[in-house]
Amino acid sequence: MSNENKYRDMEKQQQHQQQEKTVAGLELPIYDSSRDDNSKNLKSVSSFKKYRKLLVLSVFIIILFCNDIRLSNNINNINNNSATNSQNYGGFSKLIKESASNNDGNKDKDKDYKLYTDFFEDLSNKPDSKKPETPFPKLPFDGPTWNPESEHLITAKNGAVASDVEKCSQLGVEILKKGGFAADAAVTVALCIGTVNFFSSGIGGGSFITSKHFNEADAITIDAREMAPGKSHKDMYDGHEIDSKIDGLSVGIPGELKGLYNLHKLHGSGILKWKDLVFPVANLAKTGWEVSELLALALGAQKDYILNHKDDWSFVIKDQVSGELLKQGDIILRKKYAETLVKIALNGSDAIFYDSNSEIVKNICEITQKRGGILEPVDFEQYRVVIEPALKLENFAKDGLTVYTSSGASSGLALITGLRLLDTFTKKDSLANGGGNNGDLDGDKEKFSDFSATSTHRLIETMKWMASVRSNLGDIEYSDDESLRKEHDERYNKFKAQEWIDRTIGKYNDNSTLPSWKDYEPAYQSNDPHGTSHFSVVDKHGNAVSMTTTVNLLFGSMVHDPKTGIVLNDEMDDFSVESTPNFFDLQPSIYNYIEPYKRPLSSCSPTIVFNTEKNKPELVIGAAGGSRITPAVLQAIIRVYHYNLSILETIAFPRIHHQLLPDIVDIENPQRGEIVNQLIAKGHKVEMTAQRTAMNGIKIDDEFVYAQSDYWRKLGRADGY
Repeated sequence: MSNENKYRDMEKQQQHQQQEKTVAGLELPIYDSSRDDNSKNLKSVSSFKKYRKLLVLSVFIIILFCNDIRLSNNINNINNNSATNSQNYGGFSKLIKESASNNDGNKDKDKDYKLYTDFFEDLSNKPDSKKPETPFPKLPFDGPTWNPESEHLITAKNGAVASDVEKCSQLGVEILKKGGFAADAAVTVALCIGTVNFFSSGIGGGSFITSKHFNEADAITIDAREMAPGKSHKDMYDGHEIDSKIDGLSVGIPGELKGLYNLHKLHGSGILKWKDLVFPVANLAKTGWEVSELLALALGAQKDYILNHKDDWSFVIKDQVSGELLKQGDIILRKKYAETLVKIALNGSDAIFYDSNSEIVKNICEITQKRGGILEPVDFEQYRVVIEPALKLENFAKDGLTVYTSSGASSGLALITGLRLLDTFTKKDSLANGGGNNGDLDGDKEKFSDFSATSTHRLIETMKWMASVRSNLGDIEYSDDESLRKEHDERYNKFKAQEWIDRTIGKYNDNSTLPSWKDYEPAYQSNDPHGTSHFSVVDKHGNAVSMTTTVNLLFGSMVHDPKTGIVLNDEMDDFSVESTPNFFDLQPSIYNYIEPYKRPLSSCSPTIVFNTEKNKPELVIGAAGGSRITPAVLQAIIRVYHYNLSILETIAFPRIHHQLLPDIVDIENPQRGEIVNQLIAKGHKVEMTAQRTAMNGIKIDDEFVYAQSDYWRKLGRADGY
């Protein structure tokens, strides 16, 4: 890369960091460890610490739809930056111009980039000199709470579905009632979510599936992650990184439909045919449904962009003359998408979606190439799902419990190492404090309570080590190189070994965090994925499916094919781009560089906890929210099995997050002040954040099935019977 490009990219990064703070025009709160009075501990601050990593071009969108934006600053930066806030609003317009100048005179694409980013520019022009009445902006969610209402919990006898969309949960339960297994219901639920919440998932994207069949010894995992097109290469975004986020060049080969088809074939009941699972969703797309508050906000955020592509997005435009988009309560129809689903229902996945001669494939490639992409029909024929035994952790928390989670290009291995660290640590502590059996947590329960100082500190430290492990992960299935595969296996086996667990536990200190992030030994900087939707399903036979699905950023690549009705992903943004080191002097991960037919690393970790003694699932859990997924799943499992919380409490209560870099603990508001002070005393930097990381889970006991969707963060609703 030339020096000119290098300096331009550095300037862009600085502008992005300024924009992340000022985009909402708010004075944002932070706990100040220099004050004694915790009630006066909130300060207004102005700009992010220079090394803050930005979710480029998606930062405010994610606060609305995935609750994925920071609302406060690094504690160390309070005194230095309090006077600059009003001077930072012009930076993003310069970024837009620079992005446009890098596109070889393509005026249409320049206009697209500007429309895609105007949403941020409008927000940044709002005055922020007045302190808001409340420290956090009003979002269309209640937010996490310490006092969740039980009306949001579904209690069932036979089976249940927990998803982001009530209608989709209901359709899934109807499949169960007709004799379908959890795998059958999962097909319908996934297609439904991709139909209704097409801004976050769909058959134009990809997914990870963990599935446990009652008649099989172990669970399987299906990696249906998108793959890079055959013409991809690691330098394809050099100097043009915005192309990985929007338009045709950001589109990977979709994998979700093939994953669902294989799930149905492998773990379906055999009673219901493929078409029986697809037709209900096709009918929904044809007859329509009411626009939700979430969808209305998503459309409003991209109104100018959509109106610049009226022909492509006509199905969401209410009045072509005035440019009015559909609003909450309006009926939305996806007739072209319904036609596509009918074809898929009648012909199956492989025959209609992964055949280079298919009209659907040709149409997708045509519009992708029209928008600057490189997808070709042959790429669809090359696509393969990876089906293998799920990663597992045996005798977790007590004898007879097995944790199953995703493998492949997911972050399942990081989750397993995190659970092993906490479980080993806690079992030893239980034995030392009067526990009778080192296989069970039966010692001093106060040591393991939710948000106690010690347990929370240990949880944070474990999240840091998980992030370190994740920096070593990446896809290997694309390559036949035996030396690469051997190196990959050796790297993975290192983290599976008890020796690594014991050595890492030896570095824990209940009184303090380690002095530097470097002490956690990250290999490379990790990618920072976005978006996603998760759902969980169980049936009366003891089958369970945990599935996380995504098109990445809001509306994926913003490419909607009007002939097929499919919204295409921008999953190429999840690869690491070879460049200069980041602000922490860490290189981008060589394990996540772009290669033809390679899958980008994901944070997804759909999980099932199975009781081998009772031969039934006990917990089905997963989350949405990019890099926050794996820590959220870790905390949920620990809450259920170490802290003995209900599934209602597990999902509704505020959560914490740490991803090692930046070295900051995010704690969801509302939070008890004493825990913040205790964490600061142990050396942690703490920020209070808005709600994020929607999670949907199911807990099963000897009598009932308890299904809980994340109403508090994404208005989710479960259903059961």
